[in-house]
Amino acid sequence: MEQIFSIVPNVLDVNLQNVKSNNSLPSGYTAMVATEIEGQHLLYAFNNQTLLTDVYSLTNSSDTLAPVLQGYDGLNGKAWTILHQFTLGDKPYLMSYEATEGNLAFYEIKSDYSLSKPYIFMNKRSWPTQGFSEVTPIVITGLLYVLGYDKSKGTVAIFSLDVISKSPEKGVPPLNMLNVWYHQWAAKWENFAFFTLGQSNFFFKINKGKLNVNIDHILDNPSVGSVEIGSYLQHKMPNALEVILSASIPWENGEPYLATLDGTTNLLDIYRIHADCQGWTKLGTTQTNSGTIMISYRIEDTSYILLY
Repeated sequence: MEQIFSIVPNVLDVNLQNVKSNNSLPSGYTAMVATEIEGQHLLYAFNNQTLLTDVYSLTNSSDTLAPVLQGYDGLNGKAWTILHQFTLGDKPYLMSYEATEGNLAFYEIKSDYSLSKPYIFMNKRSWPTQGFSEVTPIVITGLLYVLGYDKSKGTVAIFSLDVISKSPEKGVPPLNMLNVWYHQWAAKWENFAFFTLGQSNFFFKINKGKLNVNIDHILDNPSVGSVEIGSYLQHKMPNALEVILSASIPWENGEPYLATLDGTTNLLDIYRIHADCQGWTKLGTTQTNSGTIMISYRIEDTSYILLY
């Protein structure tokens, strides 16, 4: 069962309204991503057992999650664990990742919501792409990069993704990926949530091995990596060890908002991150049916959280 909550701002807090709670989505999805194609808001939902993808409409009315493409087999037959969407050269792309072989695949999304053939990148030596638990596309000074992190080993990397002069194969996007930074962090970071301030990139994360809640800044020169801005902030989130899902929330004027789901109480909490990145203010909370996937998106002037 999925639940969709709208987030309505008040003067000092937010009001969370459960706008949908039923079985519009079948069981079995393992990765989801929300995107917008030519003004249409969509949800791509992937099942890594059947290797099929379903696409649903996302609206701010009762017909949200109406199917628009079902049983689609265009994701190259691999058991992807992560999906993301981004724009490059004014074209929408879908990115998928699987950790066993370390494949990253990049598909151009067509106007009928189907996908092009993928540009696939994988490396086993020097800066291997295997084992990432977090893989996220980010825009740094107008250029596209992909950050990957291995929770078990602590390795972290940033790769550039560029448009090249000519595609190596008909139907494959003309892309090229290169490693620009490979580093070692502590292991066991999770619950990443990426956001921007002043067009610079930041991210929230939690370490449950040696408890630490912090916010990092990805430097504008990605070959230098990132630096901690706020660290050991768990006193500002007393339930950090119980958080199982987190997501940044798209908000008016790009303000940084954060959602977390407590796996013990099943409470969904909404926070506004402070401009100094030294903490946050809780603005609202609501009871949920829990979930394994959290998706955030914005339609017109309203932000939403989907739990599945």
